[in-house]
Parts: sequence; structure tokens; C-alpha cells
Amino acid sequence: MNTSSASKCPFHASAELNEKAQKFDMFGPEFQHCPATALQSFREEKPIFFSEEMNYWVVTRYEDIREIFRDPVIFSARNVLEKFTPDTQETAEILQSYDYGMNRTLVNEDEPIHMERRRELLEAFDSSKLEGLRELTKTLVTNKVDEFIGLGKVDLMATLLWDIPVIVALKFLGVPDDDISVLQQFGVAHKVNTWGRPSLEEQKHVATNVGKFWHYSGEVLERMKQNTEGQSGWMYDMIRKNQSNPRVVTDNYLHSMMMAILVAAHETTATATANAIKHLLSTPKLWQKLHHQPQLIPSAVEECLRYAGPIVSWRREATENIQINGVDIAKGDKLFLVMAAANRDPEQFENPEELDILRDNASEHLSFGYGAHQCLGRNIGRLEMCAFIEELTRRIPDMALSEQTFTVTPNTSFHGPEALWVEWTPKAVQGTEKTSRTFPIGNPDKRTIVRPAKVVAINTIATDIKEIILASEDDTLAFPRWTPGAHIELHLPNGLKRKYSLCPSLNANHYTILVKQETHGNGGSAWIHHHLMVGDRLSIQGPKNFFPLKPHTQPVLLIAGGIGITPMLSMAEQLKHENKEFRLLYCGQTRQSMVHINQLEKFAQAPELYISSEGNRIDLETLLKVQPPKTHIYSCGPKSMINEIQMLAERYHLAFSSELFTSESQTLDPEKENAFEVELMDTGKTYSVPRDKTLLEVLLNNDIDVPNDCAEGLCGSCEVLVVEGGEIDHRDHVLSAKEKQSNQKMMTCCSRASGKITIKL
Repeated sequence: MNTSSASKCPFHASAELNEKAQKFDMFGPEFQHCPATALQSFREEKPIFFSEEMNYWVVTRYEDIREIFRDPVIFSARNVLEKFTPDTQETAEILQSYDYGMNRTLVNEDEPIHMERRRELLEAFDSSKLEGLRELTKTLVTNKVDEFIGLGKVDLMATLLWDIPVIVALKFLGVPDDDISVLQQFGVAHKVNTWGRPSLEEQKHVATNVGKFWHYSGEVLERMKQNTEGQSGWMYDMIRKNQSNPRVVTDNYLHSMMMAILVAAHETTATATANAIKHLLSTPKLWQKLHHQPQLIPSAVEECLRYAGPIVSWRREATENIQINGVDIAKGDKLFLVMAAANRDPEQFENPEELDILRDNASEHLSFGYGAHQCLGRNIGRLEMCAFIEELTRRIPDMALSEQTFTVTPNTSFHGPEALWVEWTPKAVQGTEKTSRTFPIGNPDKRTIVRPAKVVAINTIATDIKEIILASEDDTLAFPRWTPGAHIELHLPNGLKRKYSLCPSLNANHYTILVKQETHGNGGSAWIHHHLMVGDRLSIQGPKNFFPLKPHTQPVLLIAGGIGITPMLSMAEQLKHENKEFRLLYCGQTRQSMVHINQLEKFAQAPELYISSEGNRIDLETLLKVQPPKTHIYSCGPKSMINEIQMLAERYHLAFSSELFTSESQTLDPEKENAFEVELMDTGKTYSVPRDKTLLEVLLNNDIDVPNDCAEGLCGSCEVLVVEGGEIDHRDHVLSAKEKQSNQKMMTCCSRASGKITIKL
């Protein structure tokens, strides 16, 4: 299955929204209540806008934000820690009294020094180095829960979530135990100081604690420098780097990073976990689900990070004049990248407003950033969140939210409850405990995130075509909603996986697919036709949508070939419901091989049939050259038909989106493949891609988070930029011929290279 689009849908904002954009205030009640929903209408109609109130460009779409994160040179991180409320003379004097001298760190440094330093720091964050930290976290969480489990009601933020991330961060740094209790006292809520509008008293309080931390941590650092032999921890590693490479890892950088890591690891993890628990408890069946099926906790963590991540926006500054999605940004302009809005972008996540713990692409969220500045400590945060949620769901399955009014600390970038009151019946938890679970560190394996389904009906509706109707096997989790063009992936008992577009169902709780038996396929459709029976259980993934129907004011032309009618049925149904102007053209070999041929009127008012055996073949050239300007063509069917329509759409300047279902195998043949090497520009590390592995597999096996989905070169989600090196052997169905010829992009799931190449995520 492949999708492509020759043009982007234009955005049209109302006069009211334009006026609202100018006055948009991130400190306003709407944004402070829920950043994602506050920007929903902007993302749909005006995805990049300038707020005169904030003096910032506000960016809301997933694709735009990912591209900005992708380029740390044009979009500098220098303004990330700029304070909205500058230090007063009084606070400056407080900091000066402690010799405070924190300089730029990884989060707000520019290239090239940022990447030089990042490469020196990477190794300590490898998943293999975090095993001891995971066991420490589990022990800390267990001991804390032991202290309050008999109470029946606590504020989780105060009793559990705020303290443990500090201790874990200090242990990661390698700070001696005797100093940990002292440094804990200086824990500071930086979100209001840097990204908020603190009062003078709040500024003085923060300045005092920051000064004390800086002074005492400097003393700790000096003592650590005197005794590095046999010592472990991130600071000891950096002390050794300081000795071997003092130009890059300077004395001040050591001290600054000690504070930066503590701040980054503290508030983000505490807030992320509070958000996750709050939303999981808001839907009690999800909490119960995790109690009974704890193996789902890692995927639930990723979905919670997508749905309600702790950092809702981040900042960048343009270093040159640039255009983003048709909007001109001038050199020096400042941008707010609102990840909370991007993480609910329907063009990236199907049914994004629902918390769906079985969403297998949730880890593509932007809550950890992306590219060169992606959070180094993301796997530490993941392991802590898993430990918190595993302990609480296992030991307190009847936990519930107490009656309370949730409050947040007003700021632009962090969002989470200041307190999280929960309650349970102390006696009820006795005997509920199960065996503690340990999860792999890192991004969860999306191949394990599946939905249980059962076959409720199988109908033969045309020659060699069967209609398969599926229902959820899980009584607690219904199938999620989907949009026209969406598909699911079936995991078949014979080990094959196949993607099928969803068709309209009479029962909204069912998923309906059409499966044509392919005589030259690899066995998936044949197994379904000959072996699948009503009552059988299957695992599915999705729904996902690589072929979305966009909002349209211009005419729409739907062209289906053979079994390609499947996504067109839902598109036609939606367009008809919206009373939009469209035509549905359906091409087939014989009348008997075409589905719903006598029922198409319920999907389209005047469907047009082109049946080859009856002498009525479609003339695409004649059809397309007379289409009104701005007509958008959607097509699904054989590759030859798709290629011809794409060529004609380009010739006649028509917008074009397509989906190709293919049975072509992407299985590697080691006897015919060449091994090659890849240098990752973001880290400077080089990886060997053997004959029997894809580049995507190699990257994922080395804990490098790469968005990915189809693994067949069909969806485009695993695209990377090729900076330099050998020729790319393009095997995808996404890039245009011109893009392939330019040698600047590559799909890591299927394409290969000759010689060594350098890539950028």
C-alpha cells in the first residue's frame, strides 16, 4: 500500500480566527487549561500564525514542527531558556552572591559546538547502561508506596512523583549518597521562573535555591574530581572527558550540565507521570486493563506522552529568512513549537483526541523533541514512568481520582497538575498484588502492540472477493473510530501481515475489509480465502491513515481500479454526507468481479462504471484534461493506473493523492544484497548495515528512535535526509522520480546504498 500527494491542501482562516491569532496569549485561560484543544482550530485553518501579544510565531502542525526540529542551524535553540520575566537587580545580586555562572548547555547551544559536546555525552545514555538505574527506581517506588498504601488517600505528586526523579537523576550523575540528601533540598520548580511570569518573591526564592545548588554542587564536583578511580556515574564519565578533551568538555560545562540534567530529569518526569496517571484514572477501564495486562504499560506510557506530554511547547529562533509551509519567517523571528497540538494532529495520528493505549505509532510523538536536540534522557524518563505505573496498577487496582479542582502553574511550556489526589480502599488492596514486571528499556517494540479481534462474518460479495467483518475481542476496549482512507493490518496465523483499507460497516463497532484472492501473491489472501472462518481470533494493528481525505471546497474526483474501490467507499460516503461536489469512477474487468456494483448509489449519487469486458474502458487522458482547475484526484488501484494518473495530474496541474496495494515482497535476499555503512550526522557514529538487515532495523537495534510504520516502502514515515555519500538504491513507492534522482532522501525500511553515506534524522 502506497500513498502520495502532488500538492498540499491550502489553509483558509476566517477573519475571526485571524484576529484571534494576533491576540493569542499562551498565558490565557484556554491555553493554560488545555494547550492541545486551545490550538485545534488554528492547526486546521491557520497552522502557523504570528501572535502580536507574544511576539512569536506559533507553529501547530506535526510535519512543520518535525522539520523545524530537524534543522538546528536555520532554527537555533539559543532562545529556549530566555526568561519571560528578566531577573531583577535583587535576584541578580542573590545569584552573584553564590558565584552563579551557568552557561549554555545541550538544550540551548548552537552548532557546531552543540553536536561536538552531544557526541561526547551520548554513550552514558545507552539503554544497556541504564539497567542498574531501573532496579534502583523500582526499589525507590516500592518503598514509597509501602509508606502510604495503608492511608487510602494521598497527593501522589507530593508523596511519590516529585521526590523520586530527583534521587534517580542524582544517582545517574554519580553524586555520592551523603550529598544527595543535601542537593535534594534545592529542588526548584523552574517552569514558572523561566517560562512563566513569577512574582518578585517567587524570583527571589528560585534565585536563592539556584544559587545554593550551584555553590554546593560545585563543591561536590570538586570532590568528585579528586576521586575518579573506579567510580561510575555520568559526572565521572564527563570528568574523564574533561581531562581528555578540555576544549569541548570545559570545567564550566561540567558544572552547568550537572544542574541542567537535574532540572531536565526532575520536573519533566514528575509532570509526565502525573499527567499519565490522571488520564488513565479518568477512564477507569484503562487502569484495570493495565492491572490485568501489565505488558501493555510501555505502550500506555508512550500514548500518555503523546496525549498529554509534560512539555507542551518549545522555542526556536530563525537564523536566516526561510519559508515554512508557505509562511515567510524572517531572520531573527522567534517561534513557539507547540508539540501538544502536533501530537494530536489527525494527519499523523488517527483518532488523535482519544487516549488509545493500543496505538502502535504513539512513540512518534514529539514530546521528547526530534533530531539533533532530542532529549538524551528520554529512556530514563520512560523507565521511571513504567516503574511508577506498574507499581501502582499492580498494588492498587481500585485507585480512583479524588474530587478535586486541578490547578497548573501558569507558564508557556510545562503542563501538569500541581497536585494529584487519589484514593482507594486500604483493605481492598490486600492480596491484589501480582508478580512485579520488568520492561525492556527504551521505545516499546511496536510489533507487540496489537488489538485482539474476532471474525463475526465472512461474505462472498464478488468473484474472488470476500467481505470480512471483525469485532473487538476485548470487551473493555472497543475498536477506535477511523476516518475515510484508513486501514488496518491483519496478523495472520501463517506469519504473514497484510494491510487492508476499512470500508463502511453497518455496525459502528465493527471493522469491515474486502479481500481479493491474488493468484500471484505471497499467500496472505489465499490463506484468508481458504482457511479463515467465523469465530477465528486475529491480531490487528491500526487503524492508521496514510491516504486521508482532506477538507475540500474544490471538486473531487475518486478513481478506483478493481479492489481499489475499498477506500473510495468511505470517502464517497463522507463527501456525500457533507454535500460536497465529487464524482466516483469505478473501473473493473468484469461486472462479476466488482463489489457493491448495484449499491453504489448509497455512496455516490451518480457512480460511473468502466467495465473492460463490456467494451467500456476508461480514457484517463480525455477525462483528466477537461477537469476544472484545482480538482483533487484520489485514486487507488493497480500500479499502472496510478502511474498514468500521476503523470496526467502533473501535466494538467491537478492535485493528486493515491494509494497502491501491492503484493510485492520487500524481503531481503542476502545473496543479492550489498552491505553498506551509514554515519548518523546527529551523533557522528557509524553503523554497518549487513546484507540481511535493513537500515531501519540497524537504527532501531541501536536505540535510535526513527518513526516507522509499514516497513514496505509504502508510507514514507521512516524517511531520513541523505547528507552525502554513495548512490541510493531506492525501493520505495513514496518518492517521486525527481526526488529519487536528487539522492537527498531515503526510506530506511527498504532502500539501500552503495558505499558509505551520511544521513540526518
